[in-house]
Amino acid sequence: MIHFIRISDPKAGLDEPRRLNPFPGRYLSETEFELLQAYVDDRITPLVGSLPAGIVKGLEVRIEGNDSNTVFNIQPGVAVGADGQLIRLFYPLRQKWPKFAESIEEELLKKNKNLADGYYFLTLHSIVEEIDSNTDQEPGTRTEPDPLRERRLETMILPGLQLISADTQLMSMPQVRAANRICARFLNESPHNAITGGIPIALVKVVNKNPAWVDTVAGRYLSEPDSPYRTLLAHTVALMEQWMKKNGHGDANASLPDLLEIDYLPAAGPLPAMLLSNPAGDRPDTGNSPKLLFKPVDLQVELAPIPASTVGAAIHRELPRGTVDLVHGLGDRIRLLLAIPDLDYRPTLMDLPERDTKLEDELFHREEAAAKAWADWWLQWQKLFRDLDEELKTAQAPRLSDRPITPDKCRDGLVKQRLVSMYGDKIEFPGSKEVDNKKLQLSELDSTSRKDVLGTLIKAKLPPSEPYRSHLSDPHTVENYKETPTPVPDKKEDALLVQHKKMRDHIQELEKNLDESYQLLNEMDDYLNLQRQQLDSITMSFSVLAGGVAGDGSGNSMMRWNGAVAFEPKDTSPDKGESP
Repeated sequence: MIHFIRISDPKAGLDEPRRLNPFPGRYLSETEFELLQAYVDDRITPLVGSLPAGIVKGLEVRIEGNDSNTVFNIQPGVAVGADGQLIRLFYPLRQKWPKFAESIEEELLKKNKNLADGYYFLTLHSIVEEIDSNTDQEPGTRTEPDPLRERRLETMILPGLQLISADTQLMSMPQVRAANRICARFLNESPHNAITGGIPIALVKVVNKNPAWVDTVAGRYLSEPDSPYRTLLAHTVALMEQWMKKNGHGDANASLPDLLEIDYLPAAGPLPAMLLSNPAGDRPDTGNSPKLLFKPVDLQVELAPIPASTVGAAIHRELPRGTVDLVHGLGDRIRLLLAIPDLDYRPTLMDLPERDTKLEDELFHREEAAAKAWADWWLQWQKLFRDLDEELKTAQAPRLSDRPITPDKCRDGLVKQRLVSMYGDKIEFPGSKEVDNKKLQLSELDSTSRKDVLGTLIKAKLPPSEPYRSHLSDPHTVENYKETPTPVPDKKEDALLVQHKKMRDHIQELEKNLDESYQLLNEMDDYLNLQRQQLDSITMSFSVLAGGVAGDGSGNSMMRWNGAVAFEPKDTSPDKGESP
């Protein structure tokens, strides 16, 4: 019998982004999948083997609700189990407490135990389980039962609970103190479960089979060296941040366990700045000193500067040293490090200043040079602007500056300023026979009263600090120093501005006299011109009289004869019979 095989025409399928996934039973057989997985594990295992157990990244726990309505939301991430295997969570894991507690109790019942009250680590661990392993169940890819069908092996990531302690004293503690003690306990113990390979991701307190609270910081251990120390540090830092937001100030009468509600501090880490005031103070006997705004019970406290750029390295280096015990009276010594900007840091920053005699010598010599320069300038000023009258004061002469202060007076001023800052106005010196600390006033210092001032301060139980004390008791003397005398101006001559004014007035007087002389000369010139015009007119008339012409000299000749000539009028009347 002939059978025909009909082949349908090929049709293009939809261009979907979905692709076959390599898991056994569909794309790969069980054997092929195991070979592929073994290859991947063989490549990754050497890399993972060098990492300590803990969280590599992710796996943050977010909490919703409370009591029996608590929901754990575990974010994707990667961790290294206590057995050295990778724990990889690719999708968020949402676990409700009732169902989670039920599964935990089922596991405990197999061991004849129950979910007791106590502190637990919320853990993640990986197991390998068979999928569709029951031969009575029809697989999803076939319609007929097949006992020889391929079975699928899956790596499952499951949450769990790891009992830490059920101690009644620990159970009665507040959350912060209990979490702090648990963190300190696991500095000497491993927080990981070597049997299941689980790694802790949170700390849970269970009461009546329900979570009382969940701490996602105290129960989180990273895959790093000294991970328990870093967990204690992270929990302490988070606690201090909450404390600063809540309180914002310290209390000099309260101890650190009472303020922060913890019993242990990490060996290195940050401390709220508000627990220390006036770090630059240097007089403990007068109250001007660094003050701790907490009571350092059984603690020895030191203060030292450190460059800001080395803070992280110092914490990393000192953190594994252990803890600072605040409750058992061990007398631990702690050092408060002040982070100073690198450009401002120097090793002797917190040291009390010693007397710098070289600097004082330099100040004296600089003052000597400045005083000489000032004296020269002062003499020149006197030569220019001395004894100005009201009119010349409008010339805006430069201000006559004071003489540079001598180093002794400068130091006296510094001592005064320091004493006022230390004791306020509770000082009277010199000349006071009785000392009243509440009603003392500060007066001027001089070279003869410094020892009296020092005696007054000592009598008042207010000794100044160095180097101010040394200046009062033994002022420093400088070799080859000569105090510049006050210059004396030469008053034999007027100042240049005064001379200039007098010279200008004299010039103006001369100019006035010249103007008057020029005016007189002009008038004389006009008069001579008039005389010349009159003379010209007369000579011309005489020239006509002499029968000459203008310019031939006949007129001048008659002018010369004018004194000896007698003029007689000629009768030209008609009676004489002459024509006119």
